[in-house]
Amino acid sequence: MKIEAASLFEKLILWRRHLHEHPELSFEETETAKFVVDELLKIENVLVERNIGGNGVVATLTTGEGPTIALRADMDALPIQEQNHHSFVSKKAGIMHACGHDAHTAMLLGAVHVLAEQFREGELTGTVKFIFQPAEESTDIHGLSGAPYMIQAGVIQDVDAE
Repeated sequence: MKIEAASLFEKLILWRRHLHEHPELSFEETETAKFVVDELLKIENVLVERNIGGNGVVATLTTGEGPTIALRADMDALPIQEQNHHSFVSKKAGIMHACGHDAHTAMLLGAVHVLAEQFREGELTGTVKFIFQPAEESTDIHGLSGAPYMIQAGVIQDVDAE
């Protein structure tokens, strides 16, 4: 598995930097979700669900038999002005990924790639759900963040382990 993961190194950097440059606040992650979906659609045998609990995305790999596990990453950014000077600073004034969610999202995309290969090779059975959660950093007028909305949508209903 290390060989497959290592081969994604450059992509992980590119994904993370793209996400860092284009942060979106809680409940506003439309472009982030689109980016995630576009990347997921490049992977064979991945079922992609959009707009789950708001801007959430769920990717699923399955053989149909066996346990279901879930892996999760959050996608939103914070209302903070970035004061760094690297080549991939936030292009949105007053918004940045100061919390690492850009890296979380990139790493989960990488995990989908690696595990999809394992499923293709017949090395894994069961189901893996990859949950790209919106709105981890803030709540809406109902006092809810993205997680309760995704749970209400049934995302973890069939999950055996998280």
